[in-house]
Amino acid sequence: MIYSNMLWEAFEFDLAELADLEIWYADYEEIPQTPYHFTFWQYANDGIVDGISGSVDLDIQIYEKSGHG
Repeated sequence: MIYSNMLWEAFEFDLAELADLEIWYADYEEIPQTPYHFTFWQYANDGIVDGISGSVDLDIQIYEKSGHG
């Protein structure tokens, strides 16, 4: 898994070489700004979770819906 943001994807990484790896993409906009694939989206770094003091990152996993069920 590669942790990334838009600037790293655009200027630092050779995404063709990373095509088989999952991307954990950090972007705090209302919707992800990247045109590239990603599996996890870190959408906030100021979340609040009961039992944890201070701010936490908030993430979701993106996956394709199965045609079953």
